[in-house]
Amino acid sequence: MRTLAPASAGDVCRRGAQHYFVLAVDGARALCVPVIFNRTFIHRADISVWGGKREKFLRLAGSTVVRCTDHRWHSNAWDSRVMQASPATIRKILASFGRDLEAQAIEAGGSGLYQSVLARGPKLGDRGRKKGGSPSD
Repeated sequence: MRTLAPASAGDVCRRGAQHYFVLAVDGARALCVPVIFNRTFIHRADISVWGGKREKFLRLAGSTVVRCTDHRWHSNAWDSRVMQASPATIRKILASFGRDLEAQAIEAGGSGLYQSVLARGPKLGDRGRKKGGSPSD
């Protein structure tokens, strides 16, 4: 059964077996990032924010992270609302979200931004790879 009230920004909500952190709400849509449990590796956009008594009570402590790079718009109808994050936690997650968007924009830079070693072509006097003999020849 879905909740009657939609989630607001800063809520941790559940749909099926997946938990999401709601970043923003636009009418019937919600911008969400996943909450990932029992992580063995950390991505650059992962934020570990759980550690208080309330989060431990809800079993969100341990190696639980919010993955700020995998954002998607979902309908704002949830199975349950697990908790509301503190304003400091929300600021931390939004800062990581912004940093990752900037990093993705730099990584997706246009062609010609960097000159490749392979694009320079052969050097004058170069006869290709060395065949036989010692490496210092």
